[in-house]
Parts: sequence; structure tokens; C-alpha cells
Amino acid sequence: MLQKLSIFNGILLVVSAIFLGVNVEGSTSTSEATNETDSLTDNKTMSSSKTSNDTSAASGNNTIILNTAEVREEEGEQETGGGEVKEEMYRWVDSTGAENPDLNVTSNTEYTIKISNPTDEEHQLIIDSKADGKTSQVAKSKEIKPASKNVELNFKTDQIGQLGYHCKYHPDMMNGTINVIQ
Repeated sequence: MLQKLSIFNGILLVVSAIFLGVNVEGSTSTSEATNETDSLTDNKTMSSSKTSNDTSAASGNNTIILNTAEVREEEGEQETGGGEVKEEMYRWVDSTGAENPDLNVTSNTEYTIKISNPTDEEHQLIIDSKADGKTSQVAKSKEIKPASKNVELNFKTDQIGQLGYHCKYHPDMMNGTINVIQ
């Protein structure tokens, strides 16, 4: 994995630990950590399990964080660990750091997707449905300009099953699945 992404994940881990009130060196007691966990459960925060590409990114207030990220692939990276920059690539990244995560939502429930864009490129989130060989747009965000913060897209569907999401400008790099349950 890229060194930048590893550093980002390390920072994300420390920030998550601080948010949960857990000392990174482990000096917080189990009961304090349990109380923090119970507090999160009381706020109906859904757990986020990062197994491969399967993530539930919605919190109890039905907010999904889905930011843009730039990932640089380097030539010879796997062989030598170095090389010249080959290509800029973009991904959607959730609050756990998962790239292009699967999102799990409940039908007939209003969600707010908050998007920040620290990249130098413009993006636009599009949610679509495929049925009978046809693709139809369910929702789309406004244009997400470079350096934008907290662009919001309100989204609700009564469809059960799977929806897709992608970036209008980078559909092959920035895409994922939304699992809609009843």
C-alpha cells in the first residue's frame, strides 16, 4: 500500500482512539471504554466493520461521510518500493479509511451524505439503479469543487437491493455499492 495511505490510516486510528476516549498506550480502563461504547450505542451509531470493501458508514443521525481521496500509484512500487509517479487515481473514502466502501442503508430512511474534497479535481457523486438492463439516476450531488468541505447530498430510496454510486468524472476509479435493506 502507498506510504501516504498508511500514514493516513495511522492518523485515522489515533483520531478514532481519541474520539472513543481510549489512550493509544492503553491506559484507559475497560469499563471506561465500555461506557464510551455504550454511549455510542445509545446514540444509535451503527458499527463500521472494515472487512475488505464491506463497510457500514451511516451513523445514528443517518449521516454518511464519504470523502474524495487522491491515491498515487508508483512504478515499480511492488518490486522495489520506489519509483516514479505513474498515475493519479481517485477514490471515495469513508470515515474508517476504506476505499470505495459498500454502504449499508435502510429503505425509506432519509440519509445525508457529507463529502469533502481535498483533491485538486472536481467530483460529483451520482447514485443510480440498474434494472432490466437500464440504468436510472436515483440522486446526485452538486459539483464538488476542489478544497470543498461538507458538501451535502440528501438521499432516500424505497428500493430494496443494491444501488451503485460513482463519480461523474472518474466512474472507473470512484465507485461502489449501496446495500438497501428493509
